[in-house]
Amino acid sequence: MNLKLIYLSMKNLKVYYFIPLIFLYIVIPILDIGLINMSGNIETAYLSIFAEAEKYIPILSLWWTTFIFKEYIDGDGNEVLYCIGSSNKLKIQHITLIFTSYIIHVSILFLGYSFFLDNVLLEFLKTIIQCFFFTSLVYMLIYTLKSTTISFMFLLIYELLCLFVRCEFIKYMSIFEGGQILSVQLIFTKYAVFFLVGILFLLIGMYKNKHFYD
Repeated sequence: MNLKLIYLSMKNLKVYYFIPLIFLYIVIPILDIGLINMSGNIETAYLSIFAEAEKYIPILSLWWTTFIFKEYIDGDGNEVLYCIGSSNKLKIQHITLIFTSYIIHVSILFLGYSFFLDNVLLEFLKTIIQCFFFTSLVYMLIYTLKSTTISFMFLLIYELLCLFVRCEFIKYMSIFEGGQILSVQLIFTKYAVFFLVGILFLLIGMYKNKHFYD
């Protein structure tokens, strides 16, 4: 039932459904080709390719969630969607299905990278954790702030600060690498922490969701 509901919700997005896919399969590859041409070869462009990808992929993981959850958060008469049993109130399955669908599309892009670049698995794991962190945080925020738009803008501002503001505090709070070399140690230290924090945000989101309109 949830799978069918998510399918119909995505279908109702119409042209907006394709925005993340256009970035994943057209915009990012075109940018990558430009970076390779500027660098002279693909090995030199390696760090720039993944630095460019992480500007778009994590924030776009919120695109479908933001539009689909407008009905549950911002829509007129949305309280009706929460009043029939606790199982209907909790939308974690919707979040999981949307997130999984997006990661499947992301994995296709990284599969393409794997034919030309090394160390792609670590970059893929980093990207999954980034997307999970963003998704968990937006899930918590939409049921805390009761606005999908404000929640999305909060994450967008966070990303812009992380990418463009150079100070130690922002660097410490940033989930992005910004063209730095990724290592196994970094995955099991910094990104493990962000993954655990993401789980915490997810649990808080579930709690807020469960008591929405109580």
